[in-house]
Amino acid sequence: MENVLTISTKRFKRSPFFNCYHNSTVVYGVYNRRLYPLTAGFDPLEHYHQLRTKACLYDVPETPLRISGVDSKAFLNKLFTRNIEKIRVGRAGYAFACNESGGIVMDGVLMHLADDDFVYVQADGEFLPWLNAHSRDYRVTIEDIDSWVLQIQGPNSLKILEKVSNVSVSQFPYYSVLQTELQGQQVMISRSGWTGELGFEIYSLGQDFDGESLWASLLEAGREFGLLASDIGSMHIRRLEAGIFDYGTDIDESLTPFDIGLGRFVDFSKPEFLGSTALKVLAQDQPRLVGMVTDGGIPERGDEVFLNSETVGVVTAGAYSPELTTGIGFVKLHRPLPVSSSISFGKVSARQAGSLVELPFYDREKKIPRGLATAAQR
Repeated sequence: MENVLTISTKRFKRSPFFNCYHNSTVVYGVYNRRLYPLTAGFDPLEHYHQLRTKACLYDVPETPLRISGVDSKAFLNKLFTRNIEKIRVGRAGYAFACNESGGIVMDGVLMHLADDDFVYVQADGEFLPWLNAHSRDYRVTIEDIDSWVLQIQGPNSLKILEKVSNVSVSQFPYYSVLQTELQGQQVMISRSGWTGELGFEIYSLGQDFDGESLWASLLEAGREFGLLASDIGSMHIRRLEAGIFDYGTDIDESLTPFDIGLGRFVDFSKPEFLGSTALKVLAQDQPRLVGMVTDGGIPERGDEVFLNSETVGVVTAGAYSPELTTGIGFVKLHRPLPVSSSISFGKVSARQAGSLVELPFYDREKKIPRGLATAAQR
């Protein structure tokens, strides 16, 4: 297979669910020094349909870090651009940290478990040293708790959650978080995900966690709801449609929150934070990371994007969208361009046509993951 190398697993961690799906055909990626299944041989469009109509189970490699202590709120408010005080206990929120120039160094979900106890589920990258480097003047404890993450996503996901736990979905709205037991094992659960669908995430706790038994019990409990184990293929298509970015693939330190259209997560009313001085100068959303739809072609990562004869950007990710029945992708522009600009993409000798669009491609109010969409709106 193109772009696949055989490497030793010596320096990379295997998840506690590894043996549940491993075989000689699985292709793994490396994320935070963790192996995760990029493809397990499933048809991505078939599993996309399963995700949209029933439910899929995913082993994902995001890494939870615990930040606790009497200064945890002040510390996190110094690091993150949003106001941490507004994330109540039992709730979670999307948050990113910036460098002094306003470039994004990490994004993820911050979960508020107790008064001075938080867990940040980080994307790919060396964020633990960043946290430690800025913690000198704060009374905080920062630790990698060696927690592993599962996602169950799709319209039947919350039915599965109620079946396997004591969680009442009516009392567990979007971006809620709690600690509970599943099959006698301590876990954290958040009502979030990386698909733009209804869903929840499970975070392991403790060194004696039995991932294989939990995996099997979830699939058994979810059988009546059509739950299937899947891989990143179906999730990738859906996250593109939902306008969900991937750190290291779509966003990095070269982009500010305003460059990616997420200036609403920057709160200048709170005390000074890392990057605030630079971001105040840039405080206007002029997105350089935008969507594109094509006239039929499927964009690939690395494709150049042209406005007439000028190279104006590059595709960071692309796929065929069953919802839009055409190719879609994210474009990292060299400079802001008007939405609806007609562009072309690919190689100079074989360009294909498309146009720039706002993100997300649909469900802009996030009615689907909030559980507010009707069957017709899905």
